[in-house]
Amino acid sequence: MFQELRLFFIYNNTFYIYTNNGDNMNDENIYLVKNKNNYILKYPKYNIETIAYIGKNGLTKNKIEGDYKTPIGIFDLGIKMSMNEKKGCILINEYMYWISDSNSKYYNELVNIKEVEKDWENAEHLIDYKIQYEFLIEIKANPNNKKNKGSAIFLHCKNKDYTAGCIAIDRTVMEKLVGLVNKDTKIIISN
Repeated sequence: MFQELRLFFIYNNTFYIYTNNGDNMNDENIYLVKNKNNYILKYPKYNIETIAYIGKNGLTKNKIEGDYKTPIGIFDLGIKMSMNEKKGCILINEYMYWISDSNSKYYNELVNIKEVEKDWENAEHLIDYKIQYEFLIEIKANPNNKKNKGSAIFLHCKNKDYTAGCIAIDRTVMEKLVGLVNKDTKIIISN
């Protein structure tokens, strides 16, 4: 017999209701929930529900750089970017990198290589990910850029059935999301 789990909690003065069947969720937030063998991304405010793909090695409460795991938690959303001109998005160009080298002073930051002096060994050259990063939204899983605690965690377009730690969804849904989320939208990732 299936027993429904309800979780009530307060985070930053907001009351959240979460159930393991995905009902009764706060409409202002995006939710990643497990549904049988799949993960589902839900945005109740706009009746959006789509299959989602997570890190190759699953979910974690303790994100470590390069672990191929998607972090669990409640996160603000940050920069919205696109390969195309899209209102509200930063246009990705050949000078943009997201730094994944924990030894860099720019760790877990978007940089323009024309504006900073390179001090990193590893980084994502965003324009090289034309399918995944056609549309993306930063998930602020490591907002204080703590060394080795994860970088370049995004909600982005699907290319494979897994990610390196991000969340990937269908391109058409992702294009809608970049136009709908705002500074108050959070993503709640749970297992």
